[in-house]
Amino acid sequence: MADTPVQAESAPADAPLEGGTYEILRNRLASHGQELRERLEQLNVARKDVFGSLDSQLVSTERISTENNCVPRDIAPVGETILFGYNVFIGLRATTTPADVFSAYRWQDAALSPCPLELIHDERFEADFANLYRYYRHTTFARFARRGPHLFMVFRVGQGADDIKTFKWLIRDGTLSYLDNRSDHELVYPPQHGFEWQRATHDMHRPGPCPHISIEDRVFVETLGGDLTIKVEDNTASGQGIFSEPVENPDQTLDDAEVLYALVGDLVLLRIRPYQEKAFRHIVYNAKIRQAVRIDSIQEACVLLPEGHGLIFPRGYYLQSGQHKQFDQAIEGMTYEACVSSPNGEDSLYCFHNRLTGEYVLLAYNLIAQRVAVPILCHGFSLFEDGTLLYFRASDEPQKHHAIQVWRTPFTGPDFLRPARQDSYLYKIGNRDIVRCMAECTELLNLLGRDESYANLYLDLTRKAQALRDAWFWLGREETFNLAEPLDQIRQAAASAVEEYEKVTRARQASAEQIGRVAGQVQELVGSIDYYHLDDIGAFVKLLAGIRAGRGAVVGLRDLRYADPARIDPLEAQLAEHGQKLSQLCVE
Repeated sequence: MADTPVQAESAPADAPLEGGTYEILRNRLASHGQELRERLEQLNVARKDVFGSLDSQLVSTERISTENNCVPRDIAPVGETILFGYNVFIGLRATTTPADVFSAYRWQDAALSPCPLELIHDERFEADFANLYRYYRHTTFARFARRGPHLFMVFRVGQGADDIKTFKWLIRDGTLSYLDNRSDHELVYPPQHGFEWQRATHDMHRPGPCPHISIEDRVFVETLGGDLTIKVEDNTASGQGIFSEPVENPDQTLDDAEVLYALVGDLVLLRIRPYQEKAFRHIVYNAKIRQAVRIDSIQEACVLLPEGHGLIFPRGYYLQSGQHKQFDQAIEGMTYEACVSSPNGEDSLYCFHNRLTGEYVLLAYNLIAQRVAVPILCHGFSLFEDGTLLYFRASDEPQKHHAIQVWRTPFTGPDFLRPARQDSYLYKIGNRDIVRCMAECTELLNLLGRDESYANLYLDLTRKAQALRDAWFWLGREETFNLAEPLDQIRQAAASAVEEYEKVTRARQASAEQIGRVAGQVQELVGSIDYYHLDDIGAFVKLLAGIRAGRGAVVGLRDLRYADPARIDPLEAQLAEHGQKLSQLCVE
């Protein structure tokens, strides 16, 4: 039977449902989601069996020794050799040689062993190296930097991160050829943000009693009245919003604050500096779930995750779904260095580097699981063709012995081939396409886990399930565990839930309005007690009768569908308290 795209069916009417139709549909969606999750797990196991799997795992800890006590700064792989760079106090020695700053180790049979420093033996380099230390008294080795086929040895000759001198080498067939020491300008970094900041203009101002700035009519910002406020409605009659925090100068106008923004899918990134404040505040607003979170770490660097999943920055990540995390580690002053992807696109390794301290932060993002692993903080790392990762953490005190951790990772090079079962149907589909499909299915499952505050939840579920069916022709195959079946069930249940959800929303709104009316009556009744002259029995009788009627109305609220007990309980307690006090006064 030929593999042909399966045409999407129109959502049929569900069988007649009794009782809470909406609740039944919600339960069905949860059940279909669990079925899809189980089949995805089966597909993932089969995929790894066909293409092989290299999960990140600690293999061992190697220990190397240097001739002198030193503070290590970085390591760099060149073929099967590792260059180890460090700083050491030479004492009364008149000159500094490359052997005082570098040592070499052979990486072979999953072990490190010292080897001669022949890799960088070059007369021109040695002369340039000696002149560097002769003319710059405070020279220190900073790091290695790889740019294409070139390796840069970076030395700091001043206090600033840009006060550097470099030696440029060509990497070819596991060897190094010295080029020059005049290529400092070539040591450039990629763009630190995956988007462009745009400045809010005066045309975006909305006047009124509580004016604000409209950011593309998606979110509204103001820094008036003593606080910075993020609103989700274009309502200048009210100063209330979903996010608020105090500003230093309360007496500022709408023009005084500096506001910049960027749009990334459903995310609105805000860069705001209130009047007379030195630092910018950075806020990420999610239009889908109407959530605003302050994340100042995006100021330093913020790049986009693959497939439009969201943002990643030195201290964490933020996904389009609203899932986010900021790590507790003190990570500051980071520059985005590079991203390394696994061959199948499932994993991406983002590298951030502090140019002053030499510290690296490595963040690994998994496309299918849609989460970032625990960050790796180190002072130098090397990644080999077979995915082996070596890294170390330097001590503040000079030492002779240094521990280097060895990890197995999926970040293999382009020339590394994994054995695969070519007779499998999954091999014909391709590992990368399977990974992308599984990632999109995970997005669908994340939507299923959303609460009802998510805007257009069931419409998005319907569209996403249909888009999956249209994009991948092989979903109905037995070899892929017939993912089409639970996807169709999710689409049909979600389509049915759209109308039911509207009914539930109307019922909840009606219940909320009824509770609001009764609450107003209760407050009016309680407030009138202070104005009564309680000097005859008639006044007590009238008030007690009113309280009794009010309690009856409040108790009746509990019979409303989707009534909120948190609003009803205080009303009933308030009436009971005043009824008890009036009864006691009446008896007295």
